[in-house]
Amino acid sequence: MAASTGIILLAGTITFGNEWLQLGKPNWRIVLGTLGSAVVFAGLEKLDEQAAVGLAAIVMITVLVGGVTPGVKSPAQEVLSLLAKPKVA
Repeated sequence: MAASTGIILLAGTITFGNEWLQLGKPNWRIVLGTLGSAVVFAGLEKLDEQAAVGLAAIVMITVLVGGVTPGVKSPAQEVLSLLAKPKVA
């Protein structure tokens, strides 16, 4: 497997799981988009490996911090909301 492919598949898996947990239903378009992106990045890696891995890392950071779907909290926001301290009255 190409080095960038693993990063892209992980980003897609995180996005799929995050939306499924928050919305309660799977979004299969994410799976198809992830598989297509993995194929494109595997091809890009044949041209320039460092560029493909760098772009894949940018995709991962964007997914974790920014989220993808409007109205759905990003994985980082979700984790922070779980770790938030309860307010003391």
